Amino acid sequence: MIRSDAPLSRPRGHAALPLLASALLVLAAGAAAPPLAAQSGPSVRNAEDLMVVDCLLPGQIRQLGRQATFMSARRPIRTTQADCQIRGGEYVAYDRANYQTALKVWLEAAMAGSAEAQNAVGEIYAKGLGTAPDYGMAFQWFRKAADQGDRRAMINLGWLYEEGLGVARDPAMAVNLYRRGAGIEDELLYASVVQVELQQRDERIGALEADVARERATSEALRAEVARLTTQLEERRRALSAARSELEATRRKLEAAKQADDVALQRLLENSLADQEVQLARQRNLIASLERRVGEGGAALVARLELIDPPLVAMRGRPAAVVRGAPGERTITGRVAGAGDVREVMVNGTAVPIGESGLFQARLQAAEAGTPVVVSATRPDGGTATLEFTLMAAGSGGTGMVAPATAGLALGKFHAIVIGNDRYGSSDYPDLRSAARDATAVARVLESRYGFQSRLLLNATRLEILSAIDAMRKTLGENDNLLIYYAGHGELAAGGEGYWVPSDGLSGRPESWISNRAISELLDTLPAKRVLVVADSCYSGTMTRASVPVADASIDAAGMARWLKEATAGRARLALTSGGVQPVPDVGPSGHSYFAKAFLNVLEDSRGVLEATRLYQDVSAALALATLDSPVVQEPQFAPIRFAGHQSGTFVLQARGGTGAGAP
Repeated sequence: MIRSDAPLSRPRGHAALPLLASALLVLAAGAAAPPLAAQSGPSVRNAEDLMVVDCLLPGQIRQLGRQATFMSARRPIRTTQADCQIRGGEYVAYDRANYQTALKVWLEAAMAGSAEAQNAVGEIYAKGLGTAPDYGMAFQWFRKAADQGDRRAMINLGWLYEEGLGVARDPAMAVNLYRRGAGIEDELLYASVVQVELQQRDERIGALEADVARERATSEALRAEVARLTTQLEERRRALSAARSELEATRRKLEAAKQADDVALQRLLENSLADQEVQLARQRNLIASLERRVGEGGAALVARLELIDPPLVAMRGRPAAVVRGAPGERTITGRVAGAGDVREVMVNGTAVPIGESGLFQARLQAAEAGTPVVVSATRPDGGTATLEFTLMAAGSGGTGMVAPATAGLALGKFHAIVIGNDRYGSSDYPDLRSAARDATAVARVLESRYGFQSRLLLNATRLEILSAIDAMRKTLGENDNLLIYYAGHGELAAGGEGYWVPSDGLSGRPESWISNRAISELLDTLPAKRVLVVADSCYSGTMTRASVPVADASIDAAGMARWLKEATAGRARLALTSGGVQPVPDVGPSGHSYFAKAFLNVLEDSRGVLEATRLYQDVSAALALATLDSPVVQEPQFAPIRFAGHQSGTFVLQARGGTGAGAP
């Protein structure tokens, strides 16, 4: 079912598809490219030759001194069908999505103790090729490989622990495995520190809800609980009244200090006033919660609160949101979701308006020493959720990170493939209005502001897209960077498999599309160290952000340079997408899609180094502001690509200075 059109927002793809926006290499202006199929060599006869297969290379004839000649064991690899043919390898055609045929290639080497093969077997079971995934078996093989020090297996094992697949869920163990896979011990390297704390808090909340549910079964215990809560409620109301009196007294003292021009006392009282306001907000939130529990005699469902801009970073105390620039008033943007209608959102005790998509904003003072912030969301039934953090100002700076010295970073060359499909030869898919325009603008800014060697593909067929990616096999070096951007129609098949729909794709014919899994497998075989897929929809088959390194926004330029050196040392396969499986608009008011415009704005405004997580955060904030009053909810996603060879790294863009090419 093709997504229905709207006057200014024609959705790209089908109603539940991931639309991949991949930024690939754009041709230099005026340069003519040879036919794409020819670039991959004479062995490529069709698109299937460019798909990845489990290939068993023949053994090599080896000489042992002058006396003995022997044949070495056959070696399993994952490579394209055409490459396997050229090298005389053995593979099974037409059923590459069958776990039994894949196991035949890898199992012998895995049983012999090869960590690489053991991880490959684990991935075969986790993928569930042609059958349901067997996470229990995947866990066993990943653990064998991880015990031998295989970093890719550690990342895969961490993902199983984080999601509770084939093993009991253990977020702390997941973080430890991600760190081991990265080979870095810095506790501030990962945003997952914050995520684990929040997950553990949610688990405690869930345990409390279960306790209350059990108490409901006994009316006597329930009446006692209500009586106890009623007593607590009265105590909290008295404490609230006392806190209000103290707050008013502090305000009077502050006014007197201002009139006396006592700067030191004034600053002390302002800090005291901020703390008292936070305590007052906590008292109000607790009273609201107690009132609801007394009324209902049980636990309430909680909403999910998240801060979009500025992003939260891990600290040794409570999480912090760090803004650039001198101390002063700042706007924070957040979202409340996951619990139906929300009656009100309060920020430090003050109610703020909520948009249709759950977005809200508030103006707060960001002090250099930190401003405590309490955000609470209340449902009509009285259920509440809270988010507490410290808002900090950390010196001057523009969009993105502090610009550290990058001379010591060996980042290699930057390549991009930018795909924009507007015109579809089949009547099954309607033409789009902004995909080609989006891709052209993205290619231009990547070239002019970031020095990418880019290739622009407009209205590309299945063979052309696959050939362009395969051509990177000969172009990319081991330390190079590849960004792939895709804008066009997409599909979501049964089982949640996402697809790109090329210009010659046919409705209801998955064999004419390009699956996200196939793209991931191709990325795994490319030599580039760092790869970022940017998708104007979703990219199915990603992990979570917990295994992505995140810089502490409060560190100085020297610390950022050290962090960048560590974070770019590992292999990275990442995806930034415009949303989940929901439809996304084709055209916004700017003539670009909402996501493409936000992405372009961040690229054009950035000064200095822009790391992938910061790129995601800035795009999320820009998109949230652009769609604040829009009925279309777009929540960008960012995560490592599963089974594409991600280990520990990140993707970094370095602006060359000047004003980049603007979006037309």
